[in-house]
Amino acid sequence: MKGILNWIRRYPHIKYLGYLPVYLAIYFLAEHLVTTHYWVSHMPIDDAIPFVPAMVLFYDLWYPAMIVIGVYLLLRDPENFVRYMKYLFYTLFLCEAVWLLFPNGQDLRPAITGQENIFTWIVSAIYAADTNTNVLPSAHVTGAVAVAVAVLHCPSLQSKRWLQVGTVVLCTLIAISTVFIKQHSMLDVLAGVVASVPFYLVFYWKRVRKEEALFNEN
Repeated sequence: MKGILNWIRRYPHIKYLGYLPVYLAIYFLAEHLVTTHYWVSHMPIDDAIPFVPAMVLFYDLWYPAMIVIGVYLLLRDPENFVRYMKYLFYTLFLCEAVWLLFPNGQDLRPAITGQENIFTWIVSAIYAADTNTNVLPSAHVTGAVAVAVAVLHCPSLQSKRWLQVGTVVLCTLIAISTVFIKQHSMLDVLAGVVASVPFYLVFYWKRVRKEEALFNEN
């Protein structure tokens, strides 16, 4: 116990992980409340996008991507860890507010019977664990944007151009994977990007502008 307390004293910004149980509580509440009688999210382009089960690999990379950058910032860059956590969870809370105030879902999931393989098995598991409601805006997209933005704005990673480019590519694939496994409509993806913009302006763009102003003054 003493070791844990010493660790917390060394990394006091870990308290921002307290956002996580709040987000999860609201998420499960929304999943419980929104099951039927929802507005259907759909765009004509959704019908032209094929079902590609293998894209589930990128979909699942959402979780380790958020954890890896979170742990790195927690240990190496407290200021940007706080910024990352606020940006990530404020966008997620916005998604949840929309889900509860404007119940929505999608009817895109295909019948997987007859095409079973490891990828369709994983997709089926995701379908079983996560309902087809509460999709707009896509939390998967806002989370992917949060990871990319955190890496691009982390001072200690500025010199690692390959890592920045790779992260942006990975997060883009994570975002578009949602439509290829029929977990989201393209409308959900676009809404996720839009939902990310105001918090980017608050937590990142405003800071960059301030630093530029200080640089110009000197």
